[in-house]
Amino acid sequence: MGHYDAFDPTLYRTHMRALACLRPGQRVLEVGCSTGVLSERIRALGCTVVGIEQRADAAERARAFCESVLVGDVERMPLALPKGSFDVLLLLDVLEHLVDPVAAVARLVPLVRDAGIVVVALPNVAHWSIRGQLVRGRFEYVDSGILDRTHLHLYTLRTAERLLGSAGLEILEKDIIPDTPFLRFRPRVASLNYKIARLLPNLLSTESFFVTRPSRTASSR
Repeated sequence: MGHYDAFDPTLYRTHMRALACLRPGQRVLEVGCSTGVLSERIRALGCTVVGIEQRADAAERARAFCESVLVGDVERMPLALPKGSFDVLLLLDVLEHLVDPVAAVARLVPLVRDAGIVVVALPNVAHWSIRGQLVRGRFEYVDSGILDRTHLHLYTLRTAERLLGSAGLEILEKDIIPDTPFLRFRPRVASLNYKIARLLPNLLSTESFFVTRPSRTASSR
């Protein structure tokens, strides 16, 4: 299993931030649901989850927590789901893996209700660890993290915003996800770390985090 198959309970990290956006009774479409580690927590909140997952073995495990799981490449597969049937679309650590993220968002957004939201997390390539590599003349892809070898696109906090604008999404809320490798399960320390990271967001955040909605201009086309 990879890091996408593990739930991260650390405060201010992506999974916990996403859960904080949800309300009981909502229908959630989780793209890249993996083995259902987040889906399980979403269901525990009283929400209904539908997943999309490319790996058939992971999707099979996620079915234990989802109403249904569609298996395939979200950029190409048929999306046999009713339009406007979801309150929340989750795109957490997903868009950077896609060939054409803007086109993928255009396919998925019609599935969201008019008052629904789209929650997005994207890795931040301006993090200090990547800058440190460049200073040493290195830029090496690895199995997980910001330079995951399956990432097709790299974003800074600013270019992540541009991507969402290009995809026809209006940003309602934006924040950073701090790097907390040794602060798990320590709420007070994690809170302090988050406050420090916000002072230097480009350097000290591993991801950008957005709550968005389809822009009125795009939805009226």
